[in-house]
Amino acid sequence: MFYLIFYFLTQEQVIFSQTTYITYDESTFRSFQIKNKGFYCFNNMGRTQDIKFRDSFQNIPNVILIPELYDIPGSRANYNLKITEITLTKFSLSITCTEGMVYGIYLKWLAIDDARVQVINQFNIQNFEKKTFDHINSNAQKYFISVISFSFSGPVSFKVQVTEITTKNLTITITDPQNLITNLIKLSYQIILGIDEIFNQYDLLQINSPFVSQHFPLIEKSWFIIPINGFYYDAVDRMKFKKIYHSDQSFQWFELITDCCCIPVGYHVPQWMKFQHITDMKPYEISQIKIKQIIDSRIDYINSFQILFEGKAEKITSLGEIMQIIDKTENDITLNIHTLCNENEQLKINLNIPLINFPNPYILKCLDSFQEIVYSITLLPASIAFQELIFKISESECKISQLLFNYQQNVVELFSIQKLSIQSDQT
Repeated sequence: MFYLIFYFLTQEQVIFSQTTYITYDESTFRSFQIKNKGFYCFNNMGRTQDIKFRDSFQNIPNVILIPELYDIPGSRANYNLKITEITLTKFSLSITCTEGMVYGIYLKWLAIDDARVQVINQFNIQNFEKKTFDHINSNAQKYFISVISFSFSGPVSFKVQVTEITTKNLTITITDPQNLITNLIKLSYQIILGIDEIFNQYDLLQINSPFVSQHFPLIEKSWFIIPINGFYYDAVDRMKFKKIYHSDQSFQWFELITDCCCIPVGYHVPQWMKFQHITDMKPYEISQIKIKQIIDSRIDYINSFQILFEGKAEKITSLGEIMQIIDKTENDITLNIHTLCNENEQLKINLNIPLINFPNPYILKCLDSFQEIVYSITLLPASIAFQELIFKISESECKISQLLFNYQQNVVELFSIQKLSIQSDQT
């Protein structure tokens, strides 16, 4: 004898069983402050502390740090401050003071899991020469710099600036407005890049005294931040300032305060940074396909496929995978794919982006009289942006895909052309 037992779950129970993840989080870290029991930062002492997120991320998030308070006495200070680890549920901050003292540093932190945002960390660097960094998203052309900490042996001035940005990299230059960079010992900063929609930035503010800002209109699903990209500090007065935020139903504003002589000159860039409801980028659409069968080919084939960009000198002939960035000014592009057609072969084109009235897949047999088949495929962009195409070519297949940066980075296959023997399955 046996029994069959059935369990029925309600819709609410099924939803409850699914794992949910956060995509953003933020707070202000205040533990590196002498008022907190047990915090001492001098004579090679310091602290490492974990900061927990409110829940788990699905992917390791980017963590952005923005100073909210500095309290450093004396004319010299040499200390290390850095993120030592980021996991799905927390990140760790470490500070160690080798010379002088740090009374306190408050840091606003932002955590975001979105492939359209990239963070480049430069912690405790001692070389201040011009430097070039690669970035992964050709459309991440907007950015800000956040100076997190700096060590000094006397009066110091510096500004961290992006002097050039392309679809593949950007160049950072550290300038010295007062010719005092020789007193700069170490510097920690982050470069935060994203697509245009993410950032709404205002004019640079040079602030050197207690200050109340203008009122900035609220923007939904966005963080209001005031990163700093440089300082001038005379090393005479105690370096101390604090940001205080205010808001009402329509506006956000801030002030800088101090309880000592004056505020060191800082270069602040107020802005909003969007963390939700960011427009997704869509793949190319196929608007037209033309097919020509050529008897007398004029192509000098090295491999089975050659790809020519119509109206341009560019062509792809080598085997392997090649990435090509299409400029955002291109309204459409036509790819002429020349395919060597041998006896007892057939060509099959598969469209993953459907085209009305075009059979999919579509198969052509290579007859004795034809040496070549040319597919002219016109692609239309869904938005005005740089488009990143991936060409993957082997002797038997040419596959065209597109790399998209949305919440997650993903590759969408547009179409492929396969060479098959006549005996191969045609499905």
